[in-house]
Amino acid sequence: MLNPIRDTGISVAYEPDNGSPIVDIVFVHGLQGHPSKTWTYHPKATNAGGKTKRKSIIRRLANHLFRTSFSTKNFTATPSLDNNTQLNPIFWPIDLISKDCPDSRILMFGYDSKITKYFGGATNQNGIFSHGKDLLFALYRERHSDRPLVFVAHSLGGIIVKQMLAESDSLLETPFREVAKFTRAVIFLGTPHRGSQDVAALGEVMRSVVSALGMETSAVNLHALGLKTSDLERAQEDFSKVWQKYNFRVKTFQEGLSFAKFGKKVVPDYSSLIGDHREYAETLQANHLEMCRYSGRDDPNYHKVAGELHMIYRSIERCNRIETPPSRRMQQPSRLLSDSSSNEPVFAAGSNQVSDACLESLWFPAINNRVQNIESPAHRTCSWLFAHLEYEEWFNSRSRHRSHGLLWLKGKPGAGKSTLMKEAFGRSIAMQATSSYSTAAHFFCAKGVELEHTSIGLFRSLLCQLLPGDRPSLQRFHQYCNKAKLPFKSHGQTAMTIAWEEAELRQLLKSVLLNQAKRTIIFIDALDECDEDSIRPLAYFWRSITKAAHDLGHDLNVCLSSRHFPTISLSDCVEIVVEQHNGDDIASYVDQKFQICMSAQRSHWEFLKRKILEKAAGVFLWAVLVVEDVLKNWDNGSSLPALIQRLRDVPEALESLFRKLFSDLEPSTRQLTARFFQWAVLATKPLRLHEWHHIMAFIRQPAPAAFGSLGEWRQSVHFTESDEQLEKQIRSLSRGLVEISKAWTSVPQKAETEVISMCAGAGSLDLEHGDSRVVQVIHESVRDFFLRGNGFSALDSSLQNHPIGNGHLAIMTTCLDYVHISELDALVKAR
Repeated sequence: MLNPIRDTGISVAYEPDNGSPIVDIVFVHGLQGHPSKTWTYHPKATNAGGKTKRKSIIRRLANHLFRTSFSTKNFTATPSLDNNTQLNPIFWPIDLISKDCPDSRILMFGYDSKITKYFGGATNQNGIFSHGKDLLFALYRERHSDRPLVFVAHSLGGIIVKQMLAESDSLLETPFREVAKFTRAVIFLGTPHRGSQDVAALGEVMRSVVSALGMETSAVNLHALGLKTSDLERAQEDFSKVWQKYNFRVKTFQEGLSFAKFGKKVVPDYSSLIGDHREYAETLQANHLEMCRYSGRDDPNYHKVAGELHMIYRSIERCNRIETPPSRRMQQPSRLLSDSSSNEPVFAAGSNQVSDACLESLWFPAINNRVQNIESPAHRTCSWLFAHLEYEEWFNSRSRHRSHGLLWLKGKPGAGKSTLMKEAFGRSIAMQATSSYSTAAHFFCAKGVELEHTSIGLFRSLLCQLLPGDRPSLQRFHQYCNKAKLPFKSHGQTAMTIAWEEAELRQLLKSVLLNQAKRTIIFIDALDECDEDSIRPLAYFWRSITKAAHDLGHDLNVCLSSRHFPTISLSDCVEIVVEQHNGDDIASYVDQKFQICMSAQRSHWEFLKRKILEKAAGVFLWAVLVVEDVLKNWDNGSSLPALIQRLRDVPEALESLFRKLFSDLEPSTRQLTARFFQWAVLATKPLRLHEWHHIMAFIRQPAPAAFGSLGEWRQSVHFTESDEQLEKQIRSLSRGLVEISKAWTSVPQKAETEVISMCAGAGSLDLEHGDSRVVQVIHESVRDFFLRGNGFSALDSSLQNHPIGNGHLAIMTTCLDYVHISELDALVKAR
């Protein structure tokens, strides 16, 4: 059923005859647009005499000069598309989409976005915020609360849709929030996400010309389209949060042709890209004004846009069939494309439903949860990584003879690894527009749903990102699906129910990566947050596949990131240790935050800044949490001494991080870990590495005293043959919270006998200082977690009461056990 389309507000342009649409498709026009004209293609006249063409020009000029408000209010879509009539206008949302997606309801939203009304009266002074609210309220009145929504937006319309979704999610009333909740997809056509100087300049020129005639114009929309304006930045940030929360699909189409009058694109490529790896950007061979108008089904641009719409429609239709009771399904038969009696060509996107369902089945709702939760880096931070020689050589494939394409970022918990990886991936995406390579990323999350911390989730995520941009691999994937997944078709298998095995996905990804025609750059963040049994196999997988690609002459670059634990040795793998380079970033961050409060108390801030930088020790998260706490308490009236005292407290978020590190320990290992930290934290000074050979021996059960001698211990399975073996055990047992660092140099210059005795190794019979390296916690917050927090009780519930006293008793008991070894008997007898 076709309906009139109004200039402003929501118009229901089409709804199915059965009155039961499965989805609302909402079209939102852009700058200088109109709810019908923006989406209408007008064929050019071809009369030999030229009379029709001249009449058409005169008619358009007259309409332009003397148009009245009723000129479009009663516009009605063409009832049918006559392929034999070349001059019929084609309003493709109705003439084409309504037939390809027959069970959809098509809505057109109109608003006043004219740069100038010319002779039409005053300009609407509403901005993006107001237009977004208008769209939200109009949708609230015009739709059922649980019906899926799909938005198609051109130019400025995309910003309005983003603002509307953010507004929907911010309201408390359920009916308004459900607009964002039930959004399934947003398709952007030439939307200036990051601003465009070109659009703003063009608008200013047109406004200036008309202003000279004494007519009112609106600066609001033009300013909103300016490069990096506050409105654009706010709309993008708010939209990203909503996108992360609801995980709808986003598709970006960019203009491929320049605007003839200006010789360049209206919205350049950098502006029409959101810059998120979840968007699949494609180019339409049209300029900014024509990219939303299509001549028919054979139009290549329509094939791309409608193909995306139809895939979304099919997915919703399948879900609807699953949720609809069989009895109701029989009463309302669904049409995939069009009536069977129609002679219209079958839509190409539906030609391989099994393989398409397989491709869709790779996606999962939480696929981007982690990356969206990572905060963007502070201003003037992270640049050290991209200037680092090892990173530059890896990214530009200049060190493949050394690394074979594999780089590993390692760092302490909270050092800022994930922020660096997100920034690196974002830059990689931004450079894709001018470079020929593919890029993908996955961010593990231990506390997320199962697919967020498993190998299966990783493989599905990477395939989901790489396949759409690699046609040969996509064809091979379709062939595999038709062969391996075809038997499920008869059983009603859908994208939601297709099962994937880990080995199957690993082989598919391996095939894609080893057959890529162009360079591929992959980022894998937080490998240590993958399931414990999968961490090592995954590290070996990436080492082997990058070497295999190198041997085959393919350019495959993979960047991993993780904490220092677990310890995994890989050959020819270049490593960058984050905490060795992020000191300037931490200082810059503290400076920026303190500048907010700098006034008469500048000396206070300088003193606090020095204290924070001294204590940060490369743990960026600690600095962030402490600075926020200091600023909050300063505003609450705390004194400088009180703020300094606050620096000793472990932020709650760090405590949670530490507790999470120990959450998967076995009961027996928990007790050993507790005894380990008793020595690491309660010792009067940091102990040297060689001392820990015997400490580790005596805190285990059974201790060497139970064997009777150190000799028997050396024959046992617990004997540590080398410092390297001991380092690995310490890193594993402490979950990376204890490190082996350079010499501890705080021994007084005048070392008296008692001091020298303290520095002697446990069980050593001499007073030499021995090894120069010491074993100590990675940050003072770890020590405070055990001394002032619940660190010991988190490991052993029996230590909940008097954990410090019990710790010293445990150390004393270990020392007494040491005294009983047989090797000391000879020494006692000699004396």
